[in-house]
Amino acid sequence: MSIVARAKNIILKPTDEWNVIAGEPTTVGGLITGYAMILLAIPLAAGIIFTGALGINAASLGGMGGGAMEMGFGAIAAMAVVGYVFSLVTLFVMSFLVNAVSPSFNGKSDMVQSTKLMTYASTPVWVAGLVGWIPILGGLISFAAIAYVVYLIYLGLQPVLGVPKEKVAGFTVVIVLIYVVLTVIISGILIGIAFSTLFGSDMMGGALSGA
Repeated sequence: MSIVARAKNIILKPTDEWNVIAGEPTTVGGLITGYAMILLAIPLAAGIIFTGALGINAASLGGMGGGAMEMGFGAIAAMAVVGYVFSLVTLFVMSFLVNAVSPSFNGKSDMVQSTKLMTYASTPVWVAGLVGWIPILGGLISFAAIAYVVYLIYLGLQPVLGVPKEKVAGFTVVIVLIYVVLTVIISGILIGIAFSTLFGSDMMGGALSGA
């Protein structure tokens, strides 16, 4: 099945598609390289093209005035690439943790199935990356996409991991909590990288100009 068809089906008719996905032979590497890496390129490209090349900088997106610090194209591109890598790492870690927790909810301990669940459920967020750069509207669509990801996980737990129906809701809540904690940690790392890049380059420039 093509990537476009899979993305379309998991968004528009998820119940049927999860049943198809559950029995598909694949590998963790195949899911990452053949699906996740490709769809994740959407927010990567949008971030570089619209936020960088077209001059929509961090200050304008935040509604700040011209006196605010603006990120150059190179810094924006670098941060987009770093975000891309961290998103892949997050996907793998989430799949690993879901696999580890699954037996506690009487589900399967199967890394491939867990990776299927987290990879395909993430589709709406990656597709929403097409418009995520648009001020306000992009944020609203991205928020709706995240909510839909939670719904997709809820629908996929039983057919993909064999979680009993009565434990699906509880497992879904646990997955969301794990994701929130992991996202906070990774966001902190990304913010640290961004600040060190911005302030580090400014300090270096000042030191050189004052030499």
